[in-house]
Amino acid sequence: MDNAKIFDTLERKIEKLLTRLKALESDNDKLRGDVAAARKAEREAGESRGSVERLEREQETVRERLEKLIASLEAAEKG
Repeated sequence: MDNAKIFDTLERKIEKLLTRLKALESDNDKLRGDVAAARKAEREAGESRGSVERLEREQETVRERLEKLIASLEAAEKG
């Protein structure tokens, strides 16, 4: 193989490597964005879970108070 062919082959291989590197960098950027979005969704889910638990506790408190009021009304009707 003469030197021109060797350099042509090397240039083609380097160009392929650079193209692959650019594709990998692009994929890496996309994955970083996906990870950031996943972390944000995880935080929001945690916050939502806390809100749901708080609302369930409040609902239970309201239910207990209503049951007491109903019991008081029923007792007043009987008496």
